[in-house]
Amino acid sequence: MKTIFLRLLNFLIFAILSCFGVSSVDQVMTKYGVPMGEFQVSGRVKNLKSKPIQNIEVEVQDIQSRSLGIVKTAKDGSFQVDYRGWPHREVYVISRDVDGYRNGAYQSDTSLVKLDYPIEDWNRGKAIVEHDIVLKYKSERKNRRYK
Repeated sequence: MKTIFLRLLNFLIFAILSCFGVSSVDQVMTKYGVPMGEFQVSGRVKNLKSKPIQNIEVEVQDIQSRSLGIVKTAKDGSFQVDYRGWPHREVYVISRDVDGYRNGAYQSDTSLVKLDYPIEDWNRGKAIVEHDIVLKYKSERKNRRYK
């Protein structure tokens, strides 16, 4: 009878403590939630003659190649990608010509951008980066064989 009472008491104590988030596993949690950070990558896409290019797809990816935002450039070549979530230290900015020869054919470009957050705490604040992209024309000649 005493053993049944002790097991029942042990179960009740465990049930009450587990409701408050206490467990018997050796885990150390310093804070609840996840770190937060915001960033804004903006700029203009231009050709070699410094003229703006519209309808260029600009994608921001993290180091593991997960997409964080995709936009197309406006008529003046400007773009802006906003992100809120996990605070990344570096991101890739990838630009692709998706409309073919309509505005000229341009090569794709990838660049690595470093993000400097204003606060080094759990909530890092907002990093703002101005990044201009210069795209080269695709060569008119494809790999042709001349006989």
